[in-house]
Amino acid sequence: MKKSKKKIINSLKKYVGLEILRVRPTTETNDWSYTDSPIILLGFTYDGCIICKEKHLESKKFNTKPIVLPIEFTDRSWITYKKALRPKNNELNKWRGKKIKRINPTPFDERPFMHEYPVLVSASKYHMVIKIDGEIKVLKPAYANPEDWQVVQ
Repeated sequence: MKKSKKKIINSLKKYVGLEILRVRPTTETNDWSYTDSPIILLGFTYDGCIICKEKHLESKKFNTKPIVLPIEFTDRSWITYKKALRPKNNELNKWRGKKIKRINPTPFDERPFMHEYPVLVSASKYHMVIKIDGEIKVLKPAYANPEDWQVVQ
């Protein structure tokens, strides 16, 4: 294993046992997985791949086996789920508790929340937390741009 990959693994070891989220897609394949649904970091394989469990499946009491993510996921683009939920470094937080509407599609041309009005719970630099139909959802970084939202009056 390369020395640089060992350094990354050493920095990620502090997250073992915690729920984590990605803050950006993978570099090589532009994969947005795990940017809006947390995983529980269990450890690493001998060649540096991440071993994890998907949090949403564990909460539903499925008998889930650990997953080994491809090597491109072993990078510094992870933060704790708890940190992702903190309202910090985003202009959208001035609208916390208010209904909002998306006015621009995401870069990958998804159009959700353009005709629905979720309530903004919080926004960080990388994620947004909204409440829609009584359910709390974490939105991936592509949704966290303040210029793409407006308050519904």
